[in-house]
Amino acid sequence: MDFDQIRAFLNVASLKSFSEAGEKMFISQPSVSVRIKALEEELGVLLFDRSKAREPVLTEAGRVFLDYAQSIINLQDECRETLSGKREEATGLVYIGASTVPGTYLLPQLLARFKKDCSVIDFNVNILDTSAVVEGILNYSYDLGMVGLVKKDDRLNYLPVVDDELVLCAPAGLVDKLKYGEGIPPEEMLSHHLILREKGSATRQLLEKSLAQKGYELGCFEGITFFNSMEGIKQAVKEGLGVAVVSKLSIEDMCRTGEIESFTIRDLDLRRQLYMVYHHKRVLGPAAQKFLDFVSREFTKAG
Repeated sequence: MDFDQIRAFLNVASLKSFSEAGEKMFISQPSVSVRIKALEEELGVLLFDRSKAREPVLTEAGRVFLDYAQSIINLQDECRETLSGKREEATGLVYIGASTVPGTYLLPQLLARFKKDCSVIDFNVNILDTSAVVEGILNYSYDLGMVGLVKKDDRLNYLPVVDDELVLCAPAGLVDKLKYGEGIPPEEMLSHHLILREKGSATRQLLEKSLAQKGYELGCFEGITFFNSMEGIKQAVKEGLGVAVVSKLSIEDMCRTGEIESFTIRDLDLRRQLYMVYHHKRVLGPAAQKFLDFVSREFTKAG
C-alpha cells in the first residue's frame, strides 16, 4: 500500500463520496476508485459497502482500518513538519453529530469563534437526538458529538463543557408568579397539558428520571402533545397549547421578549452538563483534533 491509496481511503471515508474525494485530491473519480480497489486487494478485505446506500459506507473492516490509516497519515505529516521545520495548518472537513440543545444553542457560537482563527477547517453538523448521536460516534459516522446525557460505554470519552438546567416554560400569565415566585411545586406543573420531546431526547430522559425519583410519571400530567422539534415546542407554548420542561439555554431569547415565562421546579433535580463526546479508540484527523483541543481549552479557561 502507498500513502496516496491511504489518503484516498481517508478522504472517501470523511467526505462519504468518491467524486468529492477526487476533487479534493485533484484526481478523477475513477482514479480514486482504482486506488481504493488496489488497497482492498492488498489488504484482502472490502473497506466500503457500496451496495446499500447512495454514499459509500465503511464495512467493519473499514472501520478497523480507519484508525490505522489515520495514524499512518498523521505520522507522515508529523515527519514532514519536523524535517521541514515548519508546521502546516490543519485542514479538512469535520463531521459533528449534536443533540438539539447543544447543537442549536451552544455549538454555533463555538464554531463561529473557532472559524475566526481557523477558517480553512469546515464542518458538517447533523442535529439528532442523543441516542442517534452516540450511535453515530460508535459507528464512525461522526468525528465528534455534543450531547446532554452520558451513555456509559467504555468506547466513549466525555468532555464536560457547560452546566445546564431544565426549567418549566409556560405561556405568559398562565402560572401565578405572585403565588409561586420563580419556583413552582411539581403538583402545579402536573396540572397542565405537557408538550414533550420524542423518545431518545436527553431532556426527556432527565425529566422522566427526576419525576420517577419523586413518585411521578408522565401520565400524571393533564395530557401530552409530542413534538420532535425544540422550536415547535417553544411556539406551541407561546400559543398557549401547554407547558414544557426544556433547557434553560433554549428559551432565553423568548423569555427576554416576554413571549413565555420560565420557572424552576421545586424538589426536582433537573441540573445537568452538556458534553463533547468522541470515540475513545478513534484516531482523530488533524482538523477534528484541533477543534477538540479548542473546545477543551475554551471550557478549561471558563472553569
